[in-house]
Amino acid sequence: MTSNSPDSNNPANIKSLSEFVKLNPPAIFITDAHPALVKEIQEILKIEVDGIVGPLTKQAFSEFKEENKLEFPLGLGVTTVKELLELKGNEETGSDQEESTNSEVNINPSAGSRTGSTMKLPGGEIVYANQYIVEGIPLTWGEATKDCTRIPTSSEYVANAIKLAKVWGGVREKFDSPIRITSGYRPPAVNRSVGGVSNSQHIYFRALDMQPMNGDFRKLWEVLKASQFTGLGDAVFMGRNKGFFHGDTRPSGRIIFPY
Repeated sequence: MTSNSPDSNNPANIKSLSEFVKLNPPAIFITDAHPALVKEIQEILKIEVDGIVGPLTKQAFSEFKEENKLEFPLGLGVTTVKELLELKGNEETGSDQEESTNSEVNINPSAGSRTGSTMKLPGGEIVYANQYIVEGIPLTWGEATKDCTRIPTSSEYVANAIKLAKVWGGVREKFDSPIRITSGYRPPAVNRSVGGVSNSQHIYFRALDMQPMNGDFRKLWEVLKASQFTGLGDAVFMGRNKGFFHGDTRPSGRIIFPY
């Protein structure tokens, strides 16, 4: 097959971000990208590197695009690729030593304070991104609402958020180590964009996806199973964690399901 064959210009066959920029092909969905290209994107987004576009990859990719004000949540075009390469370049010129010696480098020092972005809740209360949903429990409105950009649409959802924070607080206390929230409240449009199921508990502000910052997935899973979460998503396949756990407060009996 020559380099001028139709297949060589197919965006789905491009194996690296730099090659994507060089060839300048039409945009595709990340779900159609070559596994090698997906792996490079996963490395940049710091999630499980397996070349498979699963729920976590869709979530991380769409949120990356949202943060960079890029359209089409799952679209992969030259503009998006250039943004990914810029992020990769910034990481490579940073201090790897600091990352490896300070396991709490990403912890928000302003957590618990009335600072950061704001949003108005349905009842009229103004809350801040760094403000705890429940005083004393280390879960901020910003963590659960993408820096206050996903505003709860009803007082019921706010009540759900408070209950969710209290249940999660028990997990955080028993785990006794920082946990990164990868997804919280997701309005229907956001939920669709990341490939969430139509009846996802995230839509009702009843769910959190999380990663242990110390990498101890086994311990976190044991803590979650002993918690008051009524829904648990086990993202482990063949003994290897795929990057996150899901916990929710659905109003039914305990259910544990695989991702």
